Amino acid sequence: GGDAALEEAIYLANICSKVYLIHRRDSFRASPSTVERLKQTPNIELILNSSIDEIYGEGYLFAQYGIYVKKKFKEKIFKIPVDIGLGCPHRNNGGCIFCQDMGRQISVKYCNAKIPLKEQIEKQMENQKKKGFKKFYIYFYPGTNTYAQTERLKEIWDFCLSYEEVIGLSIGTRPDCLERDKLDILAEYVERGYDIWIDLGIQSMHQKTLEILNRGHDVSDTIKAIKNCHKRGIKVCGHIILGLPGETWKDMMETAKILSLLEIEAVKIYPLVVVKGTKLEEMYWRGEYRTLDEKQYIKLVCDFLEHLSPYVLIQRLSKDKVPEKLKVSPEWHLGRLKVMNKVTEELRARGTKQGARFSIE
Repeated sequence: GGDAALEEAIYLANICSKVYLIHRRDSFRASPSTVERLKQTPNIELILNSSIDEIYGEGYLFAQYGIYVKKKFKEKIFKIPVDIGLGCPHRNNGGCIFCQDMGRQISVKYCNAKIPLKEQIEKQMENQKKKGFKKFYIYFYPGTNTYAQTERLKEIWDFCLSYEEVIGLSIGTRPDCLERDKLDILAEYVERGYDIWIDLGIQSMHQKTLEILNRGHDVSDTIKAIKNCHKRGIKVCGHIILGLPGETWKDMMETAKILSLLEIEAVKIYPLVVVKGTKLEEMYWRGEYRTLDEKQYIKLVCDFLEHLSPYVLIQRLSKDKVPEKLKVSPEWHLGRLKVMNKVTEELRARGTKQGARFSIE
C-alpha cells in the first residue's frame, strides 16, 4: 500500500487495458497525491479487503488462512514440508533455551534431510494428489533455511519451482539471516508470479524477552527483515510464542499491536513447550518457569487475537504434536483443531472477534 506499489499500478495502467489492484486494507500508506492519481486512473480497479472481509462475513471470528487460500485460489493448496539440513547459525552460541541440540523434531514422513529433496517433494506430492490436491507450496523447515551460500539456495529454490504444480515457497528462517542478495532472488520469483512467503521466527517483539530466550538477534533485526521483505513483495508469516519467561500480559498484547502496525501478513501462534534436553527444561525443574495450562492459553490466544489487526491472517493457533517421549510440559493435548475450536468457542462466548480491541493509537 505504499508509493512504490501504487506507482507501479499507475505505470501498468499505461500499457495494459485493465489493472486490478488488490489490497488487504481499506486505505493506503502512500502519499495523498499518489493515492489521488491512482483513483483518477480509469482503467485501475481497486479491490480492498475483499477475501478477508468475506471470511468475517461468513461468520468466522478470526482470519483463518486456510479459508483465505481457498477463496484466493478457488481450491485447497497443500504445503509440502521439506528438510534441507541447513541447521542453525546460532547453535554455536548456545542456541535458544527452548531448542534441543538436534533441533525441532519432525514427524512428517519424507520430511527428512537424509532423503533427497526430489524424493521428499515427489513422494509427498504423490500422496496429496490422491487426496485431491493439485497445487502446492514447498515449505522449508525445520532450521534456518537461508543459512547457506546464495548460489546454493538459488539452485534449491529454482529446482522446487521447476514443478508446474508448485505455486510458491514458504521459507522458515531467523530475522538475522535474510541478507539482501537472497531477498533479491526471492523478489525475482515474485515478479514471475510466484507466491513467496518468509516464515519468520519472531517469538516476541520485546528485547528483554529475546535476551532471556538467548535468541541471538534483536527486535531491530525483526523490524528490518519485515520491511525488507515488504519492499520486494515478499509476504511474512511471524511465529509468535505466548507464555514466554518474564513476559506480562501487556507485553504479549504489545507484540500483537507492533506486528499489526508493521502490516505483517500472517502469524502462527504457539504455546511454549518444555522439551527434554533444553535449558528451558533446567529452568522448569528448578521452579523458575511454569507452562500455561490449557484454559490460560486459550484465553491468552483470544486476547492476542482481539488486539491484532483483523487483516492479519492466522495460520496456526497451536503446535504440531510434540512426541510424548520428549515433552516435559504442558500435559494438555496441543492438537491444532482442538485448540482452534476452543478459541472459537471462547470468542463466541465473549461476543467478540479478531481485531475487536485493535487500535493504532
